[in-house]
Amino acid sequence: MALAAIDDITYTDQVAEGRTVALFYEAQIGAVPLYEAQRLRLGADGLISDITLYVRPLPALTLLTARLGPDLARRNGKSGLARLIPLASGSMAATGERRIMPRVAPR
Repeated sequence: MALAAIDDITYTDQVAEGRTVALFYEAQIGAVPLYEAQRLRLGADGLISDITLYVRPLPALTLLTARLGPDLARRNGKSGLARLIPLASGSMAATGERRIMPRVAPR
């Protein structure tokens, strides 16, 4: 499901130590570039027991949330939340990153 929302995935690096593996990739969500790191923890059986995702920049993360969130909410019986997620993840991230944050940067 998540991979259907992300385009042009290119894995760039893999690092492993013991039972921890880190995967890095670059992709697109529409025209927005996305960079993700995945920390995978493997159980004694060699299967993934835990995944932690790190996504940047914020506009890509909010777009990903808007695309995936409603379906996840509906699958968990939260149809009201499914309608709220696209509104909550609106354009503030993109607008804030382009217009607001540059105004507070050191000069």
